[in-house]
Amino acid sequence: MARGPRNRVGPWVSGEDFWNREAELESLIRFLDDDHDVLLIAPRRVGKTSLVRQTLLKLEERGRDYCVFVDLEDDASPEEAIVALSLATRPLQPLWKKVTSVFASRLKGVAARIEEIGIDELTLRLRQAVAGDWRASGDRLLEGLARADRPLIICFDELPVMLNRVLRERGPRITPEGRRTADLFLSWLRQAMQANQGRIRFIVCGSIGLEPIVRMAGLSHTIAHLRPFRLDAWPRDVADSFLARLAEGYQVPLSADLRGRMLDLIGWCVPHHVQMFFGYVETSCRRLGARSLDVAKIEGVYRSEMLGPCGHAELADYEERLLRVLGEESRPLALVLLTEAAVVGELTFEAGRILARACQPATANHENDLRVVLDVLLHDGYLREKTEQVGVFCFVSDLIRDWWRKRHGDGHVPAVERLRMEAGA
Repeated sequence: MARGPRNRVGPWVSGEDFWNREAELESLIRFLDDDHDVLLIAPRRVGKTSLVRQTLLKLEERGRDYCVFVDLEDDASPEEAIVALSLATRPLQPLWKKVTSVFASRLKGVAARIEEIGIDELTLRLRQAVAGDWRASGDRLLEGLARADRPLIICFDELPVMLNRVLRERGPRITPEGRRTADLFLSWLRQAMQANQGRIRFIVCGSIGLEPIVRMAGLSHTIAHLRPFRLDAWPRDVADSFLARLAEGYQVPLSADLRGRMLDLIGWCVPHHVQMFFGYVETSCRRLGARSLDVAKIEGVYRSEMLGPCGHAELADYEERLLRVLGEESRPLALVLLTEAAVVGELTFEAGRILARACQPATANHENDLRVVLDVLLHDGYLREKTEQVGVFCFVSDLIRDWWRKRHGDGHVPAVERLRMEAGA
């Protein structure tokens, strides 16, 4: 196989597999060098984690900063977030020494063998050290890390997922106690960022949007200090060049016209979707021993694989993540709005009102609920407002539209039909 990018579908990528994001990489490094705390905003599957990981690698190679990547996806409390940050410093001995020094009085009995104990016991000991007053523990931790011999960059990945758990306390609805805890944590984090400015910089990102979550909880003020950094899907020419290099490397007979048809079908060049499609085409060629491809074969792979059971396993995350973000009361509305957009081809605001009345309780504030759900769908890259029509929305991705229609379209009654039925009744 010729030297070039590998088709790695799913995990974060680096090196030659990190394709044509140099401009975004340089911009993010410049943001951090200018001492900004960054909120990385991007739709699902466009390569947020790859961009952050590559940024941290570049900064580590430069040798002026320490870089720590903290995955909060499995955490559900401020205490767990502080423990996760502590553990993430372990590979960097100058930072790990600061951590063990901060918690030395609470690690009695294991301090002498701290490098030998297993991760489970270490996690338990750190949770015990943080328990009681997580804010004071977090302050001491960051103050200690700020005194390291180099400035520090901390990435909190999946912070929105963690906050969603905090807000809903593992249930379907935002609770008063969950909101209070989330407010305390975000306010503490904002103050910590300000207190350690110049020594610690933060990147916040996640597979679901932070802004819609804090907005639903009435906590938007707690993240106003973060500098937004937007990452979008590939431009079409970048996606085409990636497909061309993959085709060359994997010896797949993919002409410019066929690459164009693949991108037409996807409609929005999310890197993960481009990689998925190429993977299925390449597998089909190998399985059938095909020496040539044509448009009919490309379209057949799209229907049978991208929209079939295999594609469903890859794309189901779009539905599952959405259901995690929205509360129990908003989920039916989100599903029916997306189905309307998929089946009809667009969603008007008036159609949204009709659907909200149909699937929400009579006592609900339909207008407000519609705007909250639309906010999430727009922010997280499901829908976009048509540039030529105010209040008319359509899917950003043709692939997700086609997949959603196939999954949910049967039996859907469009808003116009519902209105006719109501008038006839």
